[in-house]
Amino acid sequence: MTRSLPSRAKALRIRLARLDELGSNVAEAGLLDDLRSELATPVVRLKRHLDQRAVLTAAGITVEQPASLSAGQKRAAVLLERFMAEKKAATLKKGRHWTQLLEDIEAASNDVAKATSAGWRAYRQELFGGDNPSVIRSRLAMTNNNMTAFKRYETLYQEFRVAFDTLPQDAATVTRIKRLAAELAATAKSFDFDVPAEVKAFLEAVQTGGAPLALLTDTVQSWLKANSALDSYRVWAWNR
Repeated sequence: MTRSLPSRAKALRIRLARLDELGSNVAEAGLLDDLRSELATPVVRLKRHLDQRAVLTAAGITVEQPASLSAGQKRAAVLLERFMAEKKAATLKKGRHWTQLLEDIEAASNDVAKATSAGWRAYRQELFGGDNPSVIRSRLAMTNNNMTAFKRYETLYQEFRVAFDTLPQDAATVTRIKRLAAELAATAKSFDFDVPAEVKAFLEAVQTGGAPLALLTDTVQSWLKANSALDSYRVWAWNR
């Protein structure tokens, strides 16, 4: 039997209402998706800095926790509670709460990055505070043993310095740097600074182009003999 007009009209009204509701849901989903996209980039950046901080703290390295991090967490918790009560984009966008949350995340991200870098720099001094190779070189007589130790120290020091140019991404990197510091400390202890001033002057002159005979004093000759180094040097006439 053919349905009556009123019946058809009623069915049409129901369908139109459902379509209208579906359209509203699609629009709402679009608004929420926009908010998710807006939040994604700063959250990813913050997480990256927090992960770097976690690597340091797990290795026992002290890194301060910025107050801005707690402030952002509190604001996010309040917004989440409100959204759970009314799951609409308008709930999140009401007032300045959403904008302030984005600003809080950005501030926390910057502060965590700064705190992590500061903690890493401080750890370098804690791990090894030895002198720069140029300072060591100015105080050291370049005997054979000292020269061998110095070359090793110079190489290790450069590797150690470069290692602190970037933050470690894993525990293995921190372990490797600790091992470097231990090798540096051991090498530094092998330097012999207890060399007579006359010997130091003679060796420095040799290293910079040649030592005049006046520097080959009795003290220098005795020291060279005692260290089995006398045969390592030759006298050459130098014509200007």
